[in-house]
Amino acid sequence: MTSAVESPSPIAELPVRSPATVRQRPTLYVFVADQDALLGKPSYNPSCLKWQTVLKIAGIEFDIVPSNNHASPSGALPFLLPSSSQSSKPLTGEKIHKYAREHAAHTFPNISSPRLEAYQALLTQNIRPAWLYALYLLPANAPLLKSLYLPSSILLRAPLHQTLHAAATAEILKTTRRATISPSQLFSEATNALKALSALLGDDKWFFGAEGPGLFDADVFAYTYLIDGDALAWEDKSLSECLDGLQNLRRHRERLHKQCWGVEKS
Repeated sequence: MTSAVESPSPIAELPVRSPATVRQRPTLYVFVADQDALLGKPSYNPSCLKWQTVLKIAGIEFDIVPSNNHASPSGALPFLLPSSSQSSKPLTGEKIHKYAREHAAHTFPNISSPRLEAYQALLTQNIRPAWLYALYLLPANAPLLKSLYLPSSILLRAPLHQTLHAAATAEILKTTRRATISPSQLFSEATNALKALSALLGDDKWFFGAEGPGLFDADVFAYTYLIDGDALAWEDKSLSECLDGLQNLRRHRERLHKQCWGVEKS
C-alpha cells in the first residue's frame, strides 16, 4: 500500500551494509520526524503506521528510524531489519507480519474470514484514494504535505511537489478506474467505506470479534488515526469529516493507540 507518491527525503544508507553496525533490537525504517523516531511515536504514513502498529500489537521491542523509499530494498517503506543475532535480510510487507507472528510476546490473532478480502478492499479502493487526494492534491493541505515530505530548498521543493502531485493523480485514476477525479465522489466513497467498517465492528472491541487486535485492526487504525484532525495539521477537514458520527471507530482508534503507545488519543 506504499506508493511512489510517499517517497522524498535525503537518501540514507542501509545499516545492514555496514559490518560495524550491531542491532540489539529489530529496527523498522519508516517515514517519521527525527524527534518522533527517538520517542517511538506513530509514523505519519499509513503503510508505515500499519506495520509499526502490528509490531506493537505483537509486543515486540523494536526501534524506528527515519528513512525514505530510496533507502528501501523494495523501493518502498517500511522495511524491517531483524536484530543482528537473527538475520541481516530486510523484511517487507507480509514478511513483517510473519516475523511479528513468530516473535510475538503473546498470542497474535490470525483472522480467517471469507469477508476479510472485501473489507480490506474498502481501505485500498475507497479510503486510500481520498487520503491521496486530501494530502497530495488539495491546495489547502499543501503546508502539511510540505512539512511531511518536501525538502526545505525551494529549488528542490517545486519539482518534487509536481512529481508527487502527478504520481498521486495517476494512482487515484488507476484505483478508481475513472477518467477524471471527482473530489466529492472520493470523499463520499471514503465515508461509505468507513460506515461499512463501523457496521462490521459494531459493539465489539476488535474487528471480527477477536479477543485482541490483529493485522486488520492495525490496517484500519493506520487511517483512522491519521485522518483525524488531531494527528496531523489538516487545513481542509474534508477527510477528517468522513469519520463524523462513527463513534465506535473512534473508540477503536483510541483503544488501540492506548494499548500500543500507552496513552489515550484525545
